[in-house]
Amino acid sequence: MQDEYMNTRVVSLMAWSGIVLVISLIVAQGWLMGFIPPPSPALSADEIAQIYIDRKMAIRLGTLIECVGFTFYLTWSMSIIFFMKKMERGMPVLSYTAIANAGGGYVFFLLMPITWAALAFRPESLDPAFLQLANDYVWFVFILSWPPFAIFMVLIAVAILGDKNPVPIFPRWVGFLNLWTALLIVPAGLVEFFYTGPFAYDGAISFWFVWFVFFGWIITMSVITLKAASTEKKRQLAQVPVAQMHRAI
Repeated sequence: MQDEYMNTRVVSLMAWSGIVLVISLIVAQGWLMGFIPPPSPALSADEIAQIYIDRKMAIRLGTLIECVGFTFYLTWSMSIIFFMKKMERGMPVLSYTAIANAGGGYVFFLLMPITWAALAFRPESLDPAFLQLANDYVWFVFILSWPPFAIFMVLIAVAILGDKNPVPIFPRWVGFLNLWTALLIVPAGLVEFFYTGPFAYDGAISFWFVWFVFFGWIITMSVITLKAASTEKKRQLAQVPVAQMHRAI
């Protein structure tokens, strides 16, 4: 049927966009802005202000790249949701919920570079105390916004583990991977309680560990979705001769 047809080329491009997102993050936030890892929350207001003054042009350029690259979170997540819909029977409750969730996650992604860009627009004229508060805020957005993304992982897992297709679209281990990833990013919620140490927003657990787990998940799911798109393309091509035969009859 026509409504079952999937443009696998477009879906593959959307899956690739997740990898582009991660690359843009590394280039912009890491290389240009120098925000991998974040400035320590233990720094004074004057020290934070000086970072924004010294790096203002690099931050502006980096946030310009991120505003484009982070937009791909929506296209990437939708490439997964298309396959989630094929896993469900009847009303695609999980898929509809995941679409709403992806829209919310997209807002979080764009809010970060927009805030950094605003702080780097005229940092010399900002009160250091305000700049310090705004810097804390944007890092809280970056790390403390973990729950919607964890929910997306759980939705993916439930769809995969409940897939009743004769040949599962995603392997079952991918469902368990999503459940584990949702659990492993929970320590991000501790950043509001620590100024130093592994649970601070520049710490080994709340930043580095969660950072590698989360963006590693994006890359892993991109590869898995690309493989699923390739399999779906082969399935559709195999059905073409059958459909042509039925029309001939």
